[in-house]
Amino acid sequence: MMESGDYRVGIDLGGTKIAAGLVDIQSGAMTHFRRRPTPVAEGPAAILRDVAEIAADIIALAKAEGRFPLSIGIAVPELVDIEGRVCSDWNFSIEAIGAEIEGLLGIPTMADSDVRAAAHAEARFGAGVPHQSFVYLSLGTGMSYSLVINGRPWSGANGFAIHFASSELALPKEDDTGLTIANAEDFASGKGMQRSFSRRAGEPLEDGVRTLETMSTEGDFLSTRILDEAAEVTGRLLAQMINMIDPEAVVLGGGLGCSTGRYREKLEQHMRENIWADRCKTIPLKLAALGEGAGVVGAALAKPPGNRRQTIKVGA
Repeated sequence: MMESGDYRVGIDLGGTKIAAGLVDIQSGAMTHFRRRPTPVAEGPAAILRDVAEIAADIIALAKAEGRFPLSIGIAVPELVDIEGRVCSDWNFSIEAIGAEIEGLLGIPTMADSDVRAAAHAEARFGAGVPHQSFVYLSLGTGMSYSLVINGRPWSGANGFAIHFASSELALPKEDDTGLTIANAEDFASGKGMQRSFSRRAGEPLEDGVRTLETMSTEGDFLSTRILDEAAEVTGRLLAQMINMIDPEAVVLGGGLGCSTGRYREKLEQHMRENIWADRCKTIPLKLAALGEGAGVVGAALAKPPGNRRQTIKVGA
């Protein structure tokens, strides 16, 4: 028996794992969830093979239940233009992954940047639902953002409006001998904090930022300092963004963004202290509501190319 509904396959293709599922884009409900490590070391062909296998498995299960997916969406941690072409190779180089998967499986396929996909999911089904505008920040191994207006992520003229802290900044040195050049992401991201710890402590950090939070609660000075520095850098940058854009709310996603320890507390403190307008100082700061599912659901909302509109507009 054929079920009514608008079903899409969503695939969140990350640098470490592939998560996927069948999504009803009218309700946001996800079934047939799958997860496996991303075979980055094996190269693009292996990644394409695994994505195609997962998608084919989900499609077969859905069809057996009378549900026929209309498209596949793939969220990637890269720059993706408005036609769905992957335009960077920070984690892997698969420029035409959408066309490749479409050719293998014979179903319309669209790629999108993972932060934009997650922001779209939060706008439609998560923490962003009550707001006409909000900023979604993905804070984890790296740092990126998406501005959402009237339920739609703003892609920018080319599709590249996802950068938050990746550009080098320059400020005069206190002794007037020149400029200090620094990239905030190198210090404030999860990867940046791990590098800071290893450089200062002379040994690797075993379990990432979670270890820093644990050590900080036990009174470790270095861990506390690294967390506080990263939180201040991020909080100040976020305040600057609020001063520029004036959104209704901020939604934090990613493993680091959804943490609830000292980092989160200090980030909010520095954010509010550096917002200029008093009326904006009370801006809601929310945690993403969809968790790991945000990338999968958001990927399913990506629309295959054809009319240069980045994402599906779903009625209430």
